Amino acid sequence: MAAQAWFSHGDVDVTPGAVAVLQLTVVNLGDSTDTFVLTPAGMAAGWSTINPATITMFGGTQQVVDIEVFAPLLPSTTAGPTSLSVRIVPQSDPDDVRSAETTLNIAGSFDRRLDVLQPALRGRRSATYEMMLENRGNTLASCRLHLIDPSGRVEADFDPPAAGVEPGASTLIRMKVRSKGFQWERRPRTVPFRIDADQPGSPTASGSATFVQTPIVPERLVGRLIALITLVAVALGSWFGVVKPAIRDAADDAVRVAMPATTTSVVATIDSATGATVAPSVPEEDQGTIVNIPLPLAVPVGQTDAARYTVPAGQRLRITDIIVQNPNIDLGSLIIQRNDVTLYTFSLGNIFGDTSAPLITPIELLAGEQLVVQVTCTGLNDPTFSTCSQNVFVSGVLLAA
Repeated sequence: MAAQAWFSHGDVDVTPGAVAVLQLTVVNLGDSTDTFVLTPAGMAAGWSTINPATITMFGGTQQVVDIEVFAPLLPSTTAGPTSLSVRIVPQSDPDDVRSAETTLNIAGSFDRRLDVLQPALRGRRSATYEMMLENRGNTLASCRLHLIDPSGRVEADFDPPAAGVEPGASTLIRMKVRSKGFQWERRPRTVPFRIDADQPGSPTASGSATFVQTPIVPERLVGRLIALITLVAVALGSWFGVVKPAIRDAADDAVRVAMPATTTSVVATIDSATGATVAPSVPEEDQGTIVNIPLPLAVPVGQTDAARYTVPAGQRLRITDIIVQNPNIDLGSLIIQRNDVTLYTFSLGNIFGDTSAPLITPIELLAGEQLVVQVTCTGLNDPTFSTCSQNVFVSGVLLAA
C-alpha cells in the first residue's frame, strides 16, 4: 500500500538542550487497512523520537504523529541547518518506502569558561599568571581579554590579547600583571582583581585572582639594622670601658708583683697584617622562609569537612595574609581555627570570588599547632557541580623556633 507524509512546518528552530515537537501527517493512499513503521533518518536521527513509531490506518485515512527532537547541549552539536527525514515502510509492501523531510535550524549556544591556574601570586612589582579559556558552546569563541581592577593599582598585558577557540577546545593565555607603584609601607599589600573575556553577542566569561605586592624594604630590615648598631655599640663600649682597662690593670699588677701569679686572660684573634684584635662574628638572625600554603576543600551538600596544616617540629609559622575563595558562590559557612580556637567565621553566601581575612598583626603558630579550615556546605549555586569548592591561601614566614 502506498503512503504519503508531510511535516506541518518546512523549517523548524531547535535550541540545544530543549525539546522541539514536530508534527507529521501520514495518509494511507490504499483502499484497505495497513500498518506503517516510521523510522527517523538523516543527521538528526539520533536526536529524534517518534510517538507512535508504528501506526495502523484504514484505507484513505490520515493520522498526525508527534516527533520530539532533543539536540544535546554539547560542543559537538553543530549550529546551523541540518536535515531530518522520516521513512514510512508499509507492512503489506516493505519495498514501497516513502519519506518526508524537513530542515532543523540548530541555534548557537554560548558557554565560555575562564579558569585562573594561579589564583594568588606575590611580587614586588609584577607577576605572571596563566589561565585556560575553554569553549563549551557549539560556536567559535573569539574573545578579547581585559583586567578589571576597581582600585586602579594594577594593569596587565595578555599573551595573546585576543583568542579564538573552536567548540569543545581550550587555549592557554598568559597575563603579566604590573603594579602602578611601589609598596613603601613595611607590609604586603593585597590587590584582588578580575579578568573578563568579552565577545559581542555572548555572555562574558570571568575569573578572579589576587596580586600580593611585597614591600620594597623588607618588613624587619629596620629592626635588624637597629639591633646590629646596638650590638656594635655595646661591643665597643665593653672593649673601651671594661676589657681594655682590665688588661692594662693586669699588666701593671704583673710588673709590681715579684712572684708570678696565675692569671686568666681573654683569648682574642689577632690580625697578622694589622695587629688589631678581631671580635668573633655574631650570626645574623634567621630571616625564615616565605611559604604559601593552599588549603582546598570539596564538601558535598549537607556535610562538613576540614583541611589542616601542622607547624613542623622546631619551627614556628608567622601568618601575614589569608585569602578565602568561593569561586562558585556556594552556600554555607567557613571557619578558620587555631587548634580548637576560632579565629574567623565567614558566610559563603557573602563571598563573591576572593576575600581577605583582616590581619592587623601577624598570627604566629608554634611547633605542633594546627591551622584548621572547616567548611559546612548547605547549598550549591551552580547545579552542574556536586560539591562546594572553596580554597584558602595562607601566606607567611616559617621561622626557627
